[in-house]
Amino acid sequence: MKFLTKVAAYCCFVLGVIGIFIPVLPTTPFLILATFLSFRSSPKLRRRLLKHPVFGPTIRNFLRNRAITTSALRAALISLWICLAVSIWLIHKLWLTMVLIVIGLAVSIYLVSLKREDAA
Repeated sequence: MKFLTKVAAYCCFVLGVIGIFIPVLPTTPFLILATFLSFRSSPKLRRRLLKHPVFGPTIRNFLRNRAITTSALRAALISLWICLAVSIWLIHKLWLTMVLIVIGLAVSIYLVSLKREDAA
């Protein structure tokens, strides 16, 4: 079981990294899941994620408080919708445009529903 959890943690990590470049894959939730899965299966990965200079504070805040800072929320929503707009502009397929909009709305609703904390 530990091996499967470790594999799942690394898969989430890889998906999170890919999500940096592909707008429909959410980076931070995959990295949070990777951190959660790595608690017992891969302490090394967990430490690397929690100490990461960019994602570490957001992951720690989410795990501790189930919260996001206002600036992180703003950045996430702006980058999400800019990337989705570029994707929609490039694809020119109505059904795919609709799928992207639904995904964007679902992610936006989830993000807005999170508790917000100001950065200390």
